[in-house]
Amino acid sequence: MKTNKVNAMSENEKNVEPELPAFVKKAPELIPLWDWWVKEGRSTAIMVAVAGLAVAAFYGARNWMRGRDAAASAALMKMASPNAMSGGAGLVEEQEAAVEDYGSTKAGPKLRLILAKSYFDAERYEDALKVDDALVRDAGKNQDMADIAAVGRAQALEGIASQDESEDGRKAKYKVAADAFAEYAAANEKSYLLLDAKVGAARCKALSGDKEGAKADFAALTEGAKDEAEKAYVKRVEDAVKRYKPRARASLLDVANSAAAQLEKEKKADAKPAVPVAPKSAPAVEAKPVAKPAVTAAPKPAPKADAKPAAPAAAKPAPKADAKPAK
Repeated sequence: MKTNKVNAMSENEKNVEPELPAFVKKAPELIPLWDWWVKEGRSTAIMVAVAGLAVAAFYGARNWMRGRDAAASAALMKMASPNAMSGGAGLVEEQEAAVEDYGSTKAGPKLRLILAKSYFDAERYEDALKVDDALVRDAGKNQDMADIAAVGRAQALEGIASQDESEDGRKAKYKVAADAFAEYAAANEKSYLLLDAKVGAARCKALSGDKEGAKADFAALTEGAKDEAEKAYVKRVEDAVKRYKPRARASLLDVANSAAAQLEKEKKADAKPAVPVAPKSAPAVEAKPVAKPAVTAAPKPAPKADAKPAAPAAAKPAPKADAKPAK
């Protein structure tokens, strides 16, 4: 019974016309507009407001994305500059920040590709492999990006193999890298990276211990080269593999000690011997110019006499005495 009274009151409230405001009473021509506003205008206004907010949100999001894409392009240009490509650890940190900020933009794949190269140059092969794996997985229809990432992945595997300290482990990992190169080459016969992949497969095959197989692969690549430049490239890699010797990995302490010793050696080489200081001498007295002695003419020699020198006169004998000797 109580419920019925409440329902009846609600129906009565609905049927009660709202009181006209004063400005409508003064202008009866506004009554139809007021009726529309009461019945439909409020809901229409709410719908218009919602639509306006949606449109504003759409344009705001589009402008934000455009600004973000512009910032991503600027970051890409900076990372792809020659100075940046040859940077150090500080630059890698900047590249990591750029990938974190703009990795989901259109420039994201290229930013990650540059970061992978920086990881590789810094011998952070595990990090490079993670980035390349993600690029291969997410490349989709971007075949060029997929090609670069796939070959980069194989190169990262090769780098990981070079860091293994055990000979057996190193050879096994080189075998994995060789298979990655060969798999890409077999699936992409028309790729512009085909020669790099085949040379990489032969190189890693040699480093894995299969010298004869690698020799045959290099010979086939040389024979099938399109021009002298390709032949020279294959020959250069083959010669480098022949000269290759695994380097022993040193601890950070050993590296620091070696660097300190080298620096000390360079300092000693650059040091100049001290110049002895000469004792101070008395102030020099101004020397007067010495007069040159007069040159006297040498006496002319007497002319040679034509006459022969007179022979000395012989001593005359004493005269004989007339007196007879005493008896």
